[in-house]
Amino acid sequence: MHRISVVTHGAYDSRLQCRIPATGRRRCSVFAPARVALVTLAVALSGCAAYAPRPLPDTPQWPDDIASTAAPLSVDQVVERALGHSPDIHRAERELDIASARKYADGLLPDPTLSFSTDRPGAEGFVPAFMVGLSYEVSALVDRPAKKRAADNALEKQRLALEWTKWQVANHAYALYVNNVSFERLEREVEQRVAYQKSVTELMQKALARADVTRDVAVQAETAYRDSVQQLSTLRQEHLKAEQELHTLLELRPGTRLTLAAPPEPYEVPQDTIKQALVSLGQRRPDLLALRAGYAEQDERYRGALLAQFPRLDIGVTRGRDTSAIYTSGLTVSATLPLFNGNRGNIAVEKATRESLYQEYGQRLDDAYTAVDGISSELSLLGDQLRNGQSMEAALEASVMQARAAFDAGDVTLPVLADLESRLLNQRVATAKLANSVLQQQVELCTLIGVSAIDHKPLH
Repeated sequence: MHRISVVTHGAYDSRLQCRIPATGRRRCSVFAPARVALVTLAVALSGCAAYAPRPLPDTPQWPDDIASTAAPLSVDQVVERALGHSPDIHRAERELDIASARKYADGLLPDPTLSFSTDRPGAEGFVPAFMVGLSYEVSALVDRPAKKRAADNALEKQRLALEWTKWQVANHAYALYVNNVSFERLEREVEQRVAYQKSVTELMQKALARADVTRDVAVQAETAYRDSVQQLSTLRQEHLKAEQELHTLLELRPGTRLTLAAPPEPYEVPQDTIKQALVSLGQRRPDLLALRAGYAEQDERYRGALLAQFPRLDIGVTRGRDTSAIYTSGLTVSATLPLFNGNRGNIAVEKATRESLYQEYGQRLDDAYTAVDGISSELSLLGDQLRNGQSMEAALEASVMQARAAFDAGDVTLPVLADLESRLLNQRVATAKLANSVLQQQVELCTLIGVSAIDHKPLH
């Protein structure tokens, strides 16, 4: 912005501070106005902020509100803690603090400028010249409303960004909670199956030594056991990854062991909920509202750049005295000629940025509806696969129950029973992974339409 300054100068009258020494020559002092200027400056500086050191910590600062022996946590407790300790939320809160500070800074008026100058003559018969001035940047008032509106919109943008982060963290915490509980349950079951298959393999080896079974049967049992061991190792790795992700989200000290209560069974998002949420999606979803606020902020910055293209104009009123003790008063006017710059570069940048945000908002709005439709279609396919997997698992469980009864009666051999047990284990693992995929997609859908993944109520 080109600055317009109105300057008012007060001149010091030497007749008020002159003294005539014994030599007969008149001496004039300039120290009185200098003292006034220094006192004014000292008063102004007395309101300045003071520096306070803030050293960085040497060790991590972990909260100690959750101990290793804590009672089982419910899903509501986990979500509540995630909202209070998530690193993503902490970062969004810091961004909001910065935006608040910038709004405060943009709302401050510029300080007036106090100036003092003096010239001391190098020849006899002349008096010191001086000038005291007080100036103010009037041009800052021209674009101040646009700057304040831009700062307000920037603060609203960060507030909405924080709200969007909370939406994502809440639903993500729920998904991680259910995921960890499912892994714990499945891991215990696979461990039991592995122990059972290990005993079967040992029995097969003894039967092979007695020549009661063929080598192919013994090798098949050994292979099934090794496959189960590999599945258990993979499950433990996936469980460890999900557990570490949950610990990071909850800001837990490394080594903390959490006990999670059984969560409520997730259920499908009703189609009516999806349709109702899509109707007002652009007016409810925080990331879209944040883009709106960002566009409004940029629009004000573009407006401010247009205001800044006008020439800079300085206006001053002077009152001074030269070394000949002659007092003068005058008016000074200076203006820049916008021949080479004229703030045209900044105008072009702000205009292009506004256009970019306009395009981004339209694309984000289109992507939101497209993503909801895509996830709904994918959920339909995954739901069919999950139901087929559950049906197959139920059929295998019935077959295993019958085979066990037949084995006890001596009608089914151990290799046949072991093969059915292995198939059931593989199907349970596959069904559990399908259920987890369905859960993740449901959580993503709930986040996109702005409802809770727990009870499907609107997020606020």
